[in-house]
Amino acid sequence: MSKLSCSFTLGKQSTGNANIEHNNREFISNNVDVSRLADNIVYVREDVRDVYDELFGEALKDYNAKQKRNDRKIHDYFEYVMNDSRKEAYYEIIVQFGDSDTAGIGTADGKFAVELLDEYARSFQQRNPNLRVVNKIMHNDETSPHLHINFVPFYTEEKRIGMSKGVSMKSALIEQGFVPQGMKLNQLVLWEKSELKVMEDILNKYGLDRDVKGATHAHKSVPQFKESQDWRKLPRRDKELSTLECYDVEMRKTRQENSLLQIENDRLTIERNSPYRSFFYSDVDKQNFVQSKLDELSIPYRESENGIEAKACYVEQIRNIEKQYKTEPTSHRDVLRRRLDKIVMMVDNYDKIFDILKTHFNYEIKHGKYTSVKPQDGNQFIRIKSLGTLYNEQALRNRVNNRNTYEEQAANDIKTLLTQGERDTLKGRGSYAVYQYVITFKGGQLPARKREKHLPFMFVNDVALDRLAALNKKINEGVTIESLRNDLARLEKSVAEKEKKIDDLKNESILFDKLYRAGVRRFENRGTDMRDFELLSKHEITAGSYFKIPNLIADNDKEIADIEKLLSDERAEMKDTSETLTAFEDLYSMTYVQRLIEAEKNRRQAKKIGNGIKSADLSMAESQKIDEVVEKVVEAVEKKIEEPAAQYQPPRPPRR
Repeated sequence: MSKLSCSFTLGKQSTGNANIEHNNREFISNNVDVSRLADNIVYVREDVRDVYDELFGEALKDYNAKQKRNDRKIHDYFEYVMNDSRKEAYYEIIVQFGDSDTAGIGTADGKFAVELLDEYARSFQQRNPNLRVVNKIMHNDETSPHLHINFVPFYTEEKRIGMSKGVSMKSALIEQGFVPQGMKLNQLVLWEKSELKVMEDILNKYGLDRDVKGATHAHKSVPQFKESQDWRKLPRRDKELSTLECYDVEMRKTRQENSLLQIENDRLTIERNSPYRSFFYSDVDKQNFVQSKLDELSIPYRESENGIEAKACYVEQIRNIEKQYKTEPTSHRDVLRRRLDKIVMMVDNYDKIFDILKTHFNYEIKHGKYTSVKPQDGNQFIRIKSLGTLYNEQALRNRVNNRNTYEEQAANDIKTLLTQGERDTLKGRGSYAVYQYVITFKGGQLPARKREKHLPFMFVNDVALDRLAALNKKINEGVTIESLRNDLARLEKSVAEKEKKIDDLKNESILFDKLYRAGVRRFENRGTDMRDFELLSKHEITAGSYFKIPNLIADNDKEIADIEKLLSDERAEMKDTSETLTAFEDLYSMTYVQRLIEAEKNRRQAKKIGNGIKSADLSMAESQKIDEVVEKVVEAVEKKIEEPAAQYQPPRPPRR
């Protein structure tokens, strides 16, 4: 070998040609040999968001400090760049010496290409200080070794407009000295030529010349190249191959499929044996965001008193999801709407709304033809009517009246149940929980969690009450604690049986694979190994039957896939049944609302508790004060419930 080609390809994130997930093998494409995944070399693997914080955190802070209007501030620079069609969040280059013909995997030249790529990879960052590498990996699991480098291009010379430091490929390359010399020799062309020269110098260092490809033959498209090179196309030419060669190709495909199944099996085994970790959040919206992402990714979790619990093997993924959450920018109007939503559910009449705004949140109130308020840090008054049709005077009065009506209905439900003697039934305890929740929320001890985000917060749009309504519906349908326990036991038994069946089928496929390999050696290669003879004889495998074994493996794979689908459905049903049973037991023991209060207390105590290790942020005195408030609320609720129905007088709505 006296010559070797050099390949240097630039890709953009927006076009899908810069795919970090593919580079890190978070998903496996068809051209990857999974048996060689361990041969890949990882140089750098960092989170892009973390790199953005490192590069632009201070510059973003300085920029926002200069802005007098909130709408001009950039709250998340990474998202800002991702949503800007004129910018690229990051780029990727693919570097290769030779190709699958001249430096294929497993050949001596292929091993030499790995050394050349390694030398190039280790000098890239030093040579390109304005191209911050976030991911760098060499792939040795395809037909030939090649290098993927993902980087964020940034400029440091202060601009007159905008941030003092930001993302720009053009500015980054110019700062590195690649000054444009016309349309045909712009900074990008000059940089690519420079990098190819570096590759050529590496070849010359080892006594090789650069081979310029494409001089004597037409360029092939990617599909054409795969058609001509991919070994998976070989079975299509089975008429030209011997029987043994065809079976060998099929066997390689089967081994690859088995390897993928083994990877998935290992993942499920790790998940099954992994202990649970707890995640706590003081921000309810953040917890909702994390849960919605876990649902999208089908990552199993369970809600706890103080947050969520998930298997330890998913900790890193959950932490990455948490980093994606950013508090949405809020204006004075947005804050006022949220405060009005909660205050409306806590007061008995319209006038108290503005008393709370004044005393608790330091708003300045101005009554007149139109009621206006001004926040403590605001520059102008905001007319209530300008907040939208659900926030004008009449709408707020109606919402207060509806809140009173809801509380009155909850009280009447209790009165009816006491009359019928159903106080201590599950149905009675469910109604008590609804009333407990209503008056506890009124005391300000529970958070406002909307079911429909685009609607204002009301009891008919409350997550907790919606769940209580669903539980009461199940009670009315005849579901009991005992029936739930029976359903849970049945599901646990069924899940265990299906898991055992899957394990048995996988073990059977492993045996089939051993038998087929022994058959190839014995009947095709005329092998004389006595172990093969004994194994085949034990299972009555003959020369006329061994080649049918791959079909048996395929049948097992199909049956496993069918069982796993049923298993996934049963696990989801088991999770729902377990959660419902826990809720029913809490209802019956009269601790349902108390648990909600305790959970909210813990949220207020800690900003976030990671990996199940509690770290409170409040002082002992503040914590004790919260405990005292919670105890008083619980006592008040229990006192209301203990009052005889005949003496109870529900609050009256204010006169219009």
